[in-house]
Amino acid sequence: MNAVVNKVNLGTMMLGSTKYGHMLYGGPYIGKCLELYGEYSESEVSVLKAYVKRGDYAIEVGANIGSLTLPLARLVGEDGRVIAFESHPHTFNMLCGNLAMNELKNVKPINAFVAHDFSVSTSSPQWGEFAFVSDIWETAFYQIDQMNLHRLDFIKVDVDGNELEVLKSGQRIIQEFKPTIYFENDLQDKSPALFAWILNLGYRLYFHLAPIFAPNNHYGNPENAWAPRVVNSLMMLAVQPDRPQPQGLREVTSINDWWE
Repeated sequence: MNAVVNKVNLGTMMLGSTKYGHMLYGGPYIGKCLELYGEYSESEVSVLKAYVKRGDYAIEVGANIGSLTLPLARLVGEDGRVIAFESHPHTFNMLCGNLAMNELKNVKPINAFVAHDFSVSTSSPQWGEFAFVSDIWETAFYQIDQMNLHRLDFIKVDVDGNELEVLKSGQRIIQEFKPTIYFENDLQDKSPALFAWILNLGYRLYFHLAPIFAPNNHYGNPENAWAPRVVNSLMMLAVQPDRPQPQGLREVTSINDWWE
């Protein structure tokens, strides 16, 4: 049975009822998915459901407007915590609005660019031409290791090729708590260094090709707006050897492995 679709057009944004709550959204990918399907990348949510439980503490870097923050917050429950980083002020405001509308008090949003090396400007080639920051407001830098945490169970990172810089900023905490790590990996030239760093910490590492569109989506919309192209998130799952390992995912055996 299809969900009841309630949407309000707010000009450049929409306000709609989605699978995990009411959301402000806009844009060609995340916003379009929420508008058409009432959900975004449910294949990624399936990983969250497999590795996040009630009471867990999670960090999300690159939270955007909260399309995956909302399900993450609901998975950890009232006793769990989610720290959600978003670097762009306008997007961050939408994230905060979505958290407020859904009364998600277990999420701490932080408007900052997470990095290991504070000496590098976001205009530097290290961050790429389109670092997701404002051209109006100065960007704050943050290191994950700054946080005084008593536990950490899960980290999700999606920052357009700067995943290693983010993870390096939390090396002390990662080594202490050994959280499951779920991160994007879509730049082949940066992949070997990223794999080497993760594997050196004792993790097992898996490829997860995450399709954006799901036929059994929340609105029951059978039309794939991305066809004939196949739009996927190129995600990686890093799990400690003593934790349950994923089934059906290809494991990394060399730092030079790449998507098939």
